[in-house]
Amino acid sequence: MKHSGISAIAGEFDGVSLGDARLGERLRRIVELSAAAPDDSFPEQMQTVADREALYRFFSNPKVTIDGLLEGHVRQTHERLRGHPVIRVVHDTTTFHFSGEREGLGLTRGGASGFLGHFAVAVAAAEEREALGVLGVRPYIHQDAAAHRGMTPSQRVAASRAKSRQQKESSRWEKLAGDVSDALPDGVRAIHIMDQEADDYDLLAEMHRMGLGFVVRADPKRRTLNDGLCAKELLASKPAKLFRNVHVNSRSAKKAVVTRGRHPARSERDAALRIRWSRITIGARQHSTSEIPELSFWAVHVFEPKPPKGEEPIEWMLFTSEPVNTLAEATAVVDHYRARWVIEEYFKALKTGCAFERRQLTSFDGLTRALGVFVPIAWRLLVLRTLGRAPSPKPAKHVLDDEQLLLLRTLLETRRFPLPSPATVRDVMLGIAALGGHIRNNGDPGWLVLGRGFTRFVEAEEIWRLARRCDQS
Repeated sequence: MKHSGISAIAGEFDGVSLGDARLGERLRRIVELSAAAPDDSFPEQMQTVADREALYRFFSNPKVTIDGLLEGHVRQTHERLRGHPVIRVVHDTTTFHFSGEREGLGLTRGGASGFLGHFAVAVAAAEEREALGVLGVRPYIHQDAAAHRGMTPSQRVAASRAKSRQQKESSRWEKLAGDVSDALPDGVRAIHIMDQEADDYDLLAEMHRMGLGFVVRADPKRRTLNDGLCAKELLASKPAKLFRNVHVNSRSAKKAVVTRGRHPARSERDAALRIRWSRITIGARQHSTSEIPELSFWAVHVFEPKPPKGEEPIEWMLFTSEPVNTLAEATAVVDHYRARWVIEEYFKALKTGCAFERRQLTSFDGLTRALGVFVPIAWRLLVLRTLGRAPSPKPAKHVLDDEQLLLLRTLLETRRFPLPSPATVRDVMLGIAALGGHIRNNGDPGWLVLGRGFTRFVEAEEIWRLARRCDQS
């Protein structure tokens, strides 16, 4: 992996051109200081008054755009994709909330101010599901939240139907998928992974028209053209095969409220899952704007036939462009969808590890420019945590070079935390977390303690490299 060291953030901005050499110099300085302490505030990250003033001028400069800032990271991500004939591109939207008055922010659900970001993250098709980089970000204001205030439900539906597909916020899914696929290196094919929000006929029709591969979680009750049955009823006539026994983590009632009931509260348990599949056909709904009257693709149904009393059964209905004729092919589709959790972890790295929502910039434009700086930093944190928890250990050189490994070993000696030799990425993750105060017996480190340890390691590395240059001069 190019620039494999966890502190080699600056390499993700190679080739960024902002039309002014001075802006390029400021960007490099901001990136170095921000990466050294990703969860600190901007005033804490900047070392001098001049640094702080330069940072705020940078984020208020109209020449600086999020697309321009991410140009280098996207290019580096494309390089990491080479040699991967198939990759997963996981899509999702997250909401960023901010306190106080900020120019240009919109209303989010619940009446708070903020904006939304729609992301596409490249994930390797191997079992480790390593995040290879961010391929696209589309920040936007939820315009309908303000425009629909005071409307009745029927009025909101009528206003939405009056818009063309291109005008609808939901079109962001296929637009970003198309842009990402058009830019992929030769020989790399993407399978786009989307949650149930993407279960929209017009969206699926656009993906089909563009010839894009996809796995989309769908409503099991989605009506089909196969004898008028819903997808779940249609697949119920197919033989179910034993799939997997999986351990299901608990989910609190609070989490169920946050997700508006889509993911109900549940107790921790082991679940025996079964799987079945079939080709299905669905038709355009009454108010569809698509010129394609019907779509045929495969559906894969994973379900828990006998959940414990009082528990909602585990169930996934997946619509896919991929052919499914065997258990192995059905399993591959499920494994593609299982990569979706990577983007949820990425959002945690961005919001908690990098504390993006605590940035005290005063405008939507400034905040989106700052987002362009933190997107690659959050990705680096995610890589460290993901590979550190992978079932198949990878050598430490995947995230540290020899000098960095020597430094980490030296730092940990003072904490009586011996680093094994040879070390793995997991050893590195636990070692860096130990710098942040993590205790090994407490299980895997969370984002806060990992971010804190990352901060201390990068600060120590900066001092160490400076001392070595002085010795050599």
